[in-house]
Amino acid sequence: MQEYLRRLLKDKARLRKWKRIMTALSCIVVVCTVYALSLPAQTLACDKEEHTHTAECYDENNELICEKEEHTHTDDCNKQEEVNEQEEVVKDEPETINNEQVSQESEEEETTTTTETTKQPFDLSNSTGKIDSIVITDDKNNSSIPGGTLRPNSKYLKITVHFMDINASVLKDEYGSSFSYTLPKFFCMKDTNPRDIPDKNGNKIGTIHIKDGKVVITYTEDFMNSGTNTTLKGDFFVEGEVDLSQLNKNDGTTSLKTPKGDITLDYGQDYLEKFGDVKVIKAYSKPDSKSDYIQYTIKVEAGQDGSKNVYVVDKFTNNSQLVSYMGDISNTPQVLASSPDGQKPYEERTKSNVAGKIYLADMQTSDNEIPKQVTDSSSINQPGSLVWSISELKPNESRTLTYFVKLSDDKNLNNQSITNIASAYTKKEGGKTYVKGKDGKTFTPNISYNMPKTMVEKIKDDDGNYIVKYKLEFTLNSSSNYPLKNFMFYDYLNYYDMRTDETMLPYISYERSTVELYQTKDGKDTLVDPSNYKVEWEMDGTNYKADWSDSDGNPKRFRIRGTDSNPFTVYPGDSYYVTYKLKIKPEVYAAMQSNIVDVLNRYVTNADNAKKNGDVIDKWHHKLQLNDYNWVEKKKEATVTNQVQTISMSGSDVYVKKKDGYEKDSSVNSFNVPAGSYQYTVNVNKTMNQFDVTEATLKDVLSSDVMHYVGYVKITPYKYDATKNVYEDQKPKWVKIDNETSFELKLSQIGWTNNNNSYRFDYYAQTNDLSEVGKVEVKNTFSLSGDVVKGNQTFKFNNVGSSQTIQVNGHYSLSVNKSAWYYEKPQENATSYMNGKLYWVIEVSGTAIRKDTQIQDAISKDDKLTDSFLHTDSIAGIYQGKPAKNINLYGSFEEFKNSNTGLVDKSKSFDQKFENSKNFTGTDVHSELTLTAKETISLNNDENLYIVIMTEPQSLPSAYRAEFTYRNVALMKDISDQSFIERDSASQILYGGPNILKELGQTFTYDGKTVTTIQADHDKDNPVSKICKDLLDKTNSKGAFISWAFKVNLAGDLKGNYRVLEDIPNGMELSYIRIKWHADKAGNVISKDIDGLDAEWEPNSNESINDNGNLETTTYYYNKNTNQALIQLGEFEAGRVGDKYAVDVQVVCRVTDDKVLLGGEEKSFTNKVTLLSPDGQTIIDTASNEATMSKRDNLSKSDNFNRELVEKNTSQTINYTITANALGQTLPLNDGNKLTLVDKLDENLELDPTTIKAKEDNGNEVHIDDKSYDPKTNTLEISIPNGKKVIITYSVTVKAAPGTPVDLSNKVFWKSYSENGGENDVIKGFKYRLAAGGSTEGEGNPQLTITKMDENKLEPIKDVTFDVYECELNGEKIQHVSSRGKISGKTDANGIYKVDSSFITHSNRIYEVKETDTPKGYVENKDPYYIIYVEKENGVNSQYVQDCIDYFNKQQDKNRYKIVDLPQNSNLVVYNSQKGITVKKAFTNNAAETEHNPVSGTYRFGLYDNAEGSGDALEIISIHYDPKDKDVKSAKFKNPIDLTKDYYVFEIGQNNQPIKASDDEATINSMQYKVVYKNETDSTKTNNAKVGETVIVTNKSRTKILPSTGSMGTLIYRLLGATLVVASIICLSNINKNNRKEKRRKR
Repeated sequence: MQEYLRRLLKDKARLRKWKRIMTALSCIVVVCTVYALSLPAQTLACDKEEHTHTAECYDENNELICEKEEHTHTDDCNKQEEVNEQEEVVKDEPETINNEQVSQESEEEETTTTTETTKQPFDLSNSTGKIDSIVITDDKNNSSIPGGTLRPNSKYLKITVHFMDINASVLKDEYGSSFSYTLPKFFCMKDTNPRDIPDKNGNKIGTIHIKDGKVVITYTEDFMNSGTNTTLKGDFFVEGEVDLSQLNKNDGTTSLKTPKGDITLDYGQDYLEKFGDVKVIKAYSKPDSKSDYIQYTIKVEAGQDGSKNVYVVDKFTNNSQLVSYMGDISNTPQVLASSPDGQKPYEERTKSNVAGKIYLADMQTSDNEIPKQVTDSSSINQPGSLVWSISELKPNESRTLTYFVKLSDDKNLNNQSITNIASAYTKKEGGKTYVKGKDGKTFTPNISYNMPKTMVEKIKDDDGNYIVKYKLEFTLNSSSNYPLKNFMFYDYLNYYDMRTDETMLPYISYERSTVELYQTKDGKDTLVDPSNYKVEWEMDGTNYKADWSDSDGNPKRFRIRGTDSNPFTVYPGDSYYVTYKLKIKPEVYAAMQSNIVDVLNRYVTNADNAKKNGDVIDKWHHKLQLNDYNWVEKKKEATVTNQVQTISMSGSDVYVKKKDGYEKDSSVNSFNVPAGSYQYTVNVNKTMNQFDVTEATLKDVLSSDVMHYVGYVKITPYKYDATKNVYEDQKPKWVKIDNETSFELKLSQIGWTNNNNSYRFDYYAQTNDLSEVGKVEVKNTFSLSGDVVKGNQTFKFNNVGSSQTIQVNGHYSLSVNKSAWYYEKPQENATSYMNGKLYWVIEVSGTAIRKDTQIQDAISKDDKLTDSFLHTDSIAGIYQGKPAKNINLYGSFEEFKNSNTGLVDKSKSFDQKFENSKNFTGTDVHSELTLTAKETISLNNDENLYIVIMTEPQSLPSAYRAEFTYRNVALMKDISDQSFIERDSASQILYGGPNILKELGQTFTYDGKTVTTIQADHDKDNPVSKICKDLLDKTNSKGAFISWAFKVNLAGDLKGNYRVLEDIPNGMELSYIRIKWHADKAGNVISKDIDGLDAEWEPNSNESINDNGNLETTTYYYNKNTNQALIQLGEFEAGRVGDKYAVDVQVVCRVTDDKVLLGGEEKSFTNKVTLLSPDGQTIIDTASNEATMSKRDNLSKSDNFNRELVEKNTSQTINYTITANALGQTLPLNDGNKLTLVDKLDENLELDPTTIKAKEDNGNEVHIDDKSYDPKTNTLEISIPNGKKVIITYSVTVKAAPGTPVDLSNKVFWKSYSENGGENDVIKGFKYRLAAGGSTEGEGNPQLTITKMDENKLEPIKDVTFDVYECELNGEKIQHVSSRGKISGKTDANGIYKVDSSFITHSNRIYEVKETDTPKGYVENKDPYYIIYVEKENGVNSQYVQDCIDYFNKQQDKNRYKIVDLPQNSNLVVYNSQKGITVKKAFTNNAAETEHNPVSGTYRFGLYDNAEGSGDALEIISIHYDPKDKDVKSAKFKNPIDLTKDYYVFEIGQNNQPIKASDDEATINSMQYKVVYKNETDSTKTNNAKVGETVIVTNKSRTKILPSTGSMGTLIYRLLGATLVVASIICLSNINKNNRKEKRRKR
């Protein structure tokens, strides 16, 4: 025990000792630790390994093989942490800066800038390790390979330099933020203008420009001061051309040394031929218009590099057959002279003394661009090609070739465009041909001229022949640009298209000796020597000859041309004319048997090298009309004799007709001419003593026997005295013609033979008894027939005559007038006249209707009419007498008969005959009715005969305003007439909608300022003016409208007052009614007050300017309950004239139909109008019109992407604009009490919710409280204020890599409605590229930003905790990198959590973001989000990175997997959905409650803060069911203020009141329902719920519902039954016990 105690005490002592030692050591550690923590932090912010290249880092070729980056730690590697600490301190300090500080800072900035501009840029060319690579690219985007050769196909070059490891701090402080790169000598760049360098977001970070052969890049101060760019890397490029003078002269190569090896550029040995510029300029001149030659010049100009082996090929490409090269150019090349020598080609040179050569070759072809020399010039297809060869063109040298071509002499040149093209080529011998350029010119020969033909004089010779002198002129105007070769004049009497009648030609001849040619110069006419031209003649053909004799016949044409050795040439400015004479014999009159004859003459010019009018230059004609002779001329005195006249025949021979001849009668010497006789005079053979007509037959005839001759005809011969130019009378003779109607004789029969006298016949005629004669035309004709003699030639005449006509008016008169009376509608259930009756009246007036006179009524055969039928009972009546008033003033046939009982029925006085010449089909249908008088009917004492006829329309108009015209004709055949003569006709017009019709005026929109017509129908003439904006403004109507008009009394049959009832279509509301227009006879029609209407008819009155230009007051009544309007109009007048007694009333209605306004549907609206009696009790007529309202663009979408500049687009962002309710109208609400639109974004679009803005049209901001976003469907919902135009804008980022095309679709539409109600904005092939000119980025850690948003309000959520993990992809699974751990943080007041950059250390890493602390009232988001910042290495992705990209792209929920290729895009938006209070909508359709099919419609629900549902709802939402929907739908109220309190859900009824569960049946969507509420989350509740709970609202149809099994309705019965069973058992038990007791007692 003692030993034990000793050891125990020893251990305690040792323990105390160790405690003292540990205490001392602990103090030392504490002191050291405190001291170490008190030292300044020297954290190494640089993540690079310190390394310096040694010999081991290079291979035997001195190529760098070390993969490490050369780096030495400096203060910059340590100061980053200090900077961050300082920044943190600064952030904690108050932001108070006074004006003095600002001023000082500005001065310091200016001083710094001035100092920096004097610093020289860092020389990148001479630095080591700063240039990563250099790439040269040609125009085909072929890139150079270090150590390889690039063979460009043009002078274009693009040099791209990739740089790296430029210390940003040093670049800023020592080199003014600039560096330069010296371009190779072979590179030439003309465009030295500075260009911006943008970053990958498109923001400017610097500029690039060229100066003194160097590329200079200067960064902006903001970029250099950003604090994240420690070292710079990137690239820049320049575009330009190769300087050919810097190439190796032997092989056309050059090279460039680069860090990765030399690049060789090989332009080929023929580089000058291939790449040297040669310009071609073509010109021509023709200074002398009289010349046949054109002078051409070809100018070639070399570029700054010069060229070799140049060939210019000149050819005529159009009308080459019209020219030929001049100057003795042969197929053998000849050296060109340097100065002009006639028409030989020559060359002007500026820098070289080596002359070019020229030769003629065959035509150029596509496979023989430079035509080869030919050995045989005859093989050249003229004119061939001109080849000009130049061995060398020095830099900027020019040469000009001048040559001449001749115009053809024998081909048509006029207006024939001659095109000449010079093409330049280069070709080294045996090498390839290169096209350098071409130029062309077109010369168009043209002529302008005057060539009139005139008659100079016309005389007669002694034989009576006409001698006519003509003048043919031709002037080639000075404006013409070439001469006419082998010019000829032609003159024809028998040209094919203009010729004198063949019958006359034997008597017309050229006076051949009179043809003369003159030239006019300086206003003087000079006779051309006949030896210098030929006059040639021909009959009908083209074989002209000069030595024409009389034996060759009478020529009908001639021409004038030059001699064979000296063809006639007319130069511009020359003027010539030809004169000749033509003889025309008087026989031409007899040959034509006419008083007037026309001599037609054609003048033609022609030349070998000019055609304009067909195959000649041009044609002219002349018409000579001769009318000096007269064969027969009849005249009649203007008045009849007014008294009896005695005509004496004393001293003259008198003849009477005896059988076939005439003999003298000396028994009479005078005769009497009664008063009222007509005197005629006839002149025969008034031909100036040229012809003998004594053997010709002379005849005179009266056409009607109502006239006859009186007494004798006086025949007086007279002769022509040429000296006096007068006719002198000879002794007359008389021939008896009394009481005859015709006479006939030959002058030889009364003693005149063989003379050329003229003769005059004077005689009288009078009418017979006119008592039974009406109006008769009597024609009196005198004719000449038989032999007419001149010399030994006889002409046979055939009834050459003259006539006079008179109108004989007898005492008998009979006139027939036709009038249209009225139309009678068909009777109900009619078996005849089923289309009604047209009443017609034939009114016959005059002295009498003679027996056998025929009167006919016929259906008109005119075009564009509608037929009507005659039936065998079509005669309503025939009456004689004098009616009390005009028959057409009676309203009906019955009224006419009853008002005129004294009329005499004459139906039996006529025979009736029906005919059908129009071939109508059917039974008892006819087109003509003929009435023949059986006796003479005297018409005395102003009594007329009235024939009333009925016809049945074949068809009736049905379309409004359609006009069917029916026409009947009245004809009469008097006993003296040979056939029926039309006397009168009448037409009736029936109209579609005769009493009232309805028409569409137009559809239009109105935005409160402007009326815009959608479609004009009857308002085609200035439709906008037909709408009264003032009336729309008074009703605050904006939106889409239909303007109808109804017309009352189109046919003019109505009289008095009428009411009109308007039925406004469903889906529309009335805007206004006004009287729009009055017809000419309806100016007094007004709208009137209506008494006695029910209170629901609200009176309205307005004033407007009608279409007549007058102020009009319109009164009407509107019933909102029935959506009807009523107007009373009067007083109408009846006039039975179409559209003369009518008024038009305009009815304008606004579209309120939700499917049209929100659903984008096209819908037809039918507007019905009813014409009523004045008391409104009787329907007179109805009309309707259907109008279609097309899709309304109440929701449109656009973007700012320029599709034409897609290749130049550098932005990954698209700005969208939604224009909602562009008209500012009141639209139907579609989301409870809200108007909500849905914007469905493409899966490749990422919304930036912070950019959502709304404004009015005037720019004022529109505050939007209600907006939400569903990240799963990428759908945005925004509720907007109603009644105003709202413009919404927002931005999206396209989730695509640069240069990758992607199709984008962005749809906007109204919630609960079809997508047709909006617009789908489509962008095909969107892509973007990084900024041109170069790019630069600093090497810093990507900044990951997480934004937390409320998807129901699109508002940020603060104090949400996130965990962030670094991950890696293993196969098909993302796993945490355990060694990296995690980092956590909370969102700030803006909903943003910026992850510490020290954790995000690398690109090409996957990071997981996961929410760990969900705010109250929100649904927990358990899903992790993943993001990877992809950075290519040497322009490509590593296999691991590509695997990550592929993995991300194939995920279904793309919103949780994000790929970014820029560090500034490393941001995530995580959305949380509010729990809210959910409403489910259910239905019960039958009594057994087994059917639960949804009923289509929109159902609204309100959230209230009290159980009574009083006051305003906190929020109203809706659920919409389409007919095809089957599943239960739900909607959600947003979180109310108090998340712990119970709120109450009520369905909103049709009366806009909440429906309580205890209420009886309620009306919802016009149907009766019992509404039942049930809290699905808490069964103890009905319609009350907290946030996160669901209320089911069931609508039970209007059907008697049986109690449910197990309900309280049966519980009583079950309890009662159980009680009875228990009682029975107890009773039975007691009975059993008593029985046993009783038995025991008995025993």
